[in-house]
Amino acid sequence: MHRLVGLLIVFLFALVACTVAEPTPTPVALPTNVAGQELVATVNGQDIMLSQFERELARFEQQVNAADPAAARATVLNLLVEQLLIAQDAAREQITVSDAEVDTEVASLQGLAGGDSNWQEWLNDNLYTEAEFRETVRAGLLTAKMRDLVTADLNSDVLQVHARHILVDTEQEANALLDRLRNGEDFAVLAVGSKDLTTRDSGGDLGWFAQDELIDPVLATVAFSLEPMQIAGPIRTTLGYHVIQTLERAMLPLTDDRRAQLAQKQFETWLASLTASARIERYI
Repeated sequence: MHRLVGLLIVFLFALVACTVAEPTPTPVALPTNVAGQELVATVNGQDIMLSQFERELARFEQQVNAADPAAARATVLNLLVEQLLIAQDAAREQITVSDAEVDTEVASLQGLAGGDSNWQEWLNDNLYTEAEFRETVRAGLLTAKMRDLVTADLNSDVLQVHARHILVDTEQEANALLDRLRNGEDFAVLAVGSKDLTTRDSGGDLGWFAQDELIDPVLATVAFSLEPMQIAGPIRTTLGYHVIQTLERAMLPLTDDRRAQLAQKQFETWLASLTASARIERYI
C-alpha cells in the first residue's frame, strides 16, 4: 500500500510540514449559511463548512506527524481555501474534470491496492468514504489541469537573459564600481571583489536564466529590462547592493529540471495572486 499512498500525494496540495498533537476544539458561535451549516470560511461568497474542515483535519492529523494544533488547523484551512480558489478559476476558464477521468484514476489506484478488500481497508484506514476520495481525486486532476494552463508558455522556448553582477555591502561601494566601469575598467576583474562567492571567480557570471529563476525578483526585473551590454546599479536587495550587466537576450528552450522548477514557482505565484485578489473570510 505504500506505493498507493505515494500516488495519492500527487493529488493533494503540498502539505506544510507542521506537526499535530491533540485536536483543538473548534470555537462555538460560528456563522451559518442559509441551510444552517456552520462555516469556517467563505471564499468569494462560497462556503467552506465546518463538517468539511473537520474531516480534512482528521485526515491531516492521521497522515502527518504534528505537534502544533493551531498550525495544523491553519494549514488545513489554507489548503481548503486554495482548493476552492483553483476550482473557481477553473470554472471561469470552463475547465472541468469528467466522471470518466475520475473513474480512470480511481480504477488505477484500486488496482495498485491489490483487490477490493485491500482498497476498502485503505479507504477506512485513511478516513475516506468512496465519495470523498473521488472528490479528492477530482480536485487533484483539476489542479493539474490548471497548472498545465498556467504554465503552458514553458512548453516552448522562453525569453532568457545571460547576465553578470557584482555584489557589495553599501550603495557607496556600488557607485564607486559604476564609476570605475564607466572609466573603462574590466567588469570581470572588478567582480573578483564581489561578495557573491558563487560567481566572483567566474567574473560575476550568473549564466542564462528565465524571469522567475533568480532568487531575488528585483534583480531579475532589472536584468530583463536592460539591452545587451547595458549596466545598471546600484540595485538594493536583501543581500546588499548590486551592479548588473546583461550580456545577451534570447528565446531558448528549458531543460526538464528547469521547466519543472519554473512551473512550480509560476503556479505558486499564480495561486498567490488569486489569494491576494479574493474576498476571503476566515472564522476560525
